[in-house]
Amino acid sequence: MKKYSFLLSSVGLKQSILTIIGNTFGTAFSALALVLFSRVLGPEKFGEFSVGFAIVMILTRVNDIGLNTAILKYATSFEKISDKNKVYSLTLKLKLYLSLVIFIFGVFSFNWIGEVLKFQNPYLILVAFIFGLTTVYYEQLLSMLQSLHYFFQAVVINALQAIAKLAGALLMVFLGLKSSFFAFSWYVLAPILPVIFAKFILPKEVNLKLSINDSQLNSKIWTLAKHSAIGLISAGIIENVDILFLQKYLSTYETGLFAGVSRIALLFSLAAYSLGNVLYPRVAKYHQKKDIGDFLKKALGIVFLSILGFLVLIPFSKFIILFSIGQQYMAGNSILLILTAASFLAIAAIPFVATFYSFQADWYFSVSGILQLIVVFVGNIVFVPTFGLEAAAWTRLITRLLLFVFTSGLSFYLYKRTYAKN
Repeated sequence: MKKYSFLLSSVGLKQSILTIIGNTFGTAFSALALVLFSRVLGPEKFGEFSVGFAIVMILTRVNDIGLNTAILKYATSFEKISDKNKVYSLTLKLKLYLSLVIFIFGVFSFNWIGEVLKFQNPYLILVAFIFGLTTVYYEQLLSMLQSLHYFFQAVVINALQAIAKLAGALLMVFLGLKSSFFAFSWYVLAPILPVIFAKFILPKEVNLKLSINDSQLNSKIWTLAKHSAIGLISAGIIENVDILFLQKYLSTYETGLFAGVSRIALLFSLAAYSLGNVLYPRVAKYHQKKDIGDFLKKALGIVFLSILGFLVLIPFSKFIILFSIGQQYMAGNSILLILTAASFLAIAAIPFVATFYSFQADWYFSVSGILQLIVVFVGNIVFVPTFGLEAAAWTRLITRLLLFVFTSGLSFYLYKRTYAKN
């Protein structure tokens, strides 16, 4: 009973439960929006939507270049709000500069990108470059709230942008619209809503000044960012580049079929994202052998639950497709099972990834990213033209398995090496 009393009184556990449950509801609204978009648009037009969405996800990671990781690590560790404000201001300024570069590049290259991808709707790519960057500033706000341990407010803004997405989907259903351009534009603009109200969401002590300069802190941010950028950009590419390869080598219909079932698998990936949002800033404060040791034991429990969750899901995969995105996507059932397995592997890996916010091993983020990129590009370039959709799905699964084995093994190794004398 003492053990369970300890668990119930754990602040970390309460925050984890709040975030996971709250984000699950937010995710449910976003997922429902995607379900409605996919049903209204059908596989081909949803394929167009998904190409744009893939570009947004990659651009968001490029614009971030690991700066959110710096917020979670340094702003969390600082006690003074003035030091936290420096981190927030410096990272925001860097993101604004990068957004300007991405915007200019997109305006002059969207037609060329459309030709390379054999994409018939290049203006949707232009929207991705212009409006898609709103996600960057939503994630900046989210990271700031998490670093302050304002987990309830973080859940609220996630719900706010998710409800906005759902409202757009319902509007399309009500008006009978079948425009991939409208659906995509609404969806990528939705995250701007909580950013507009950021002043009322953040505590009054948070004060952003773009004129601020601190060369020592700036150097620390860049040192971490240059390693984590590779990992984060790689993650954005890994999760989305298969859509672009499918568009290039196959048909827009097949791209939409893959994208439809991958959105179901995305629900479980977002569970991993929510878990990471809580674990990363908390584990960054762990510097004792007992804390890390206890955490690794809990990580093994999450691995077990991930395996169990996937096994339970298998018999229901066809019903999930039928009652979510619809009969027209049923041909993607085998793809769904492979992608879902990959998503559960991502959940299992998250606690081990969190340990690297404590260990002095920033190089992990770049090395793991490069390893995954190699697998993703080889798999999609070599096998997708010949074997089609299943090759893209198996490539994603093998990539996740590689990440899990590499991360968990290295985590235990560094734990033993770091605390060998204790």
